[in-house]
Amino acid sequence: MTETTPDVQFTPYGPDRFAEYLPFGRNGYLFTVPGSWPEDTPAHTNVTDWEMAVYRIEDGWEVRDVDGNRKAWGTGGNRRTAVGLAFLEIASLRRLQAAEIARRRVQVLGLEAVPPYTVEVTNSVTLVIAPPVIAVLDRIEPAEGDEPARYHVRDTEGGEPYVIRQTPGVMLQTTTVGVFHARCEHDVEGARFESESHAATYAKHSLAACWPCTDLPSE
Repeated sequence: MTETTPDVQFTPYGPDRFAEYLPFGRNGYLFTVPGSWPEDTPAHTNVTDWEMAVYRIEDGWEVRDVDGNRKAWGTGGNRRTAVGLAFLEIASLRRLQAAEIARRRVQVLGLEAVPPYTVEVTNSVTLVIAPPVIAVLDRIEPAEGDEPARYHVRDTEGGEPYVIRQTPGVMLQTTTVGVFHARCEHDVEGARFESESHAATYAKHSLAACWPCTDLPSE
């Protein structure tokens, strides 16, 4: 293996997890391959996280994806080796797919290899507005019986947390802010656009505030 795999959290499973006809061990471990793996592929080619299973086979351990084609991605004499080889195989596939996406964008669609405009969400906060108080929501304690829901909050400028009860006139308002990236070196998660006008329209209607990226491309 030539590269470091992400931190893997294993969750044991038993015979009731998979139907007997499926090609998984009756006992084993579940783990996740992040959709952003490997990190050197462009963010716009990221996929959803994959749930994987690793289990014993006759001469070692084997890894298969749970929800896709149930392909065997890696085998090894121990669990660590099998998982590491699976990550390498998946990384190789995703790099090839990313390269093909870039090729098709340029050669088939006549676009840039990477969508040039990205609207990145950098922060989102939910405010509890209970005139004359405005506080930041930490969590909601659901209503029980005749008791109203309780909003666990903190002041916008800090201080000790406290509780606001749900009553008529108390409102929740989510405020989201972000950064507008235009042909910069930042490869970030976000909504991607081919034109500046479409990106600007999206930012205007989706964010409460949006700032331009300060890492301007060199001339």
